[in-house]
Amino acid sequence: MKPQQVLRTALIDTYRQHGWEIPNSVIDYESELFSLYIDKPDFEPKPSYAEQYMTMNTVSEARRLADCCFFTRSVFPDLKQHRGISSSYFVDMGQGCYDRVYKETGYAVMLLMRDHFEFLAECAYTAIRMNGEFRSMWED
Repeated sequence: MKPQQVLRTALIDTYRQHGWEIPNSVIDYESELFSLYIDKPDFEPKPSYAEQYMTMNTVSEARRLADCCFFTRSVFPDLKQHRGISSSYFVDMGQGCYDRVYKETGYAVMLLMRDHFEFLAECAYTAIRMNGEFRSMWED
């Protein structure tokens, strides 16, 4: 089974178990997004998240950063806490990026990701936490 299918199944199973009704378009987007990060142990943007945000010029740059923020918040929500950066940093930045993508493309999934970023990230985190082998895809 392909990684994206494994990820999608894990998300769907967890969401159903908790009674969360997440649109299929969002589940498809999340599983595609997560599958892109499976082979990226060094996933953080270079330069930093903030520098990327301040210098992004294109919709594709905004989407890449939004996706990275969503991935970070979903899989490693405590990543930068030792530096005083809470998970809300990734939420706010990701929402701003998804907003830009939505405004320039009209892609409805971007609106859902923007408006429900924190909830969707927490649901995904729950799926990842509940499926140990799923999370191990990103851990050493």
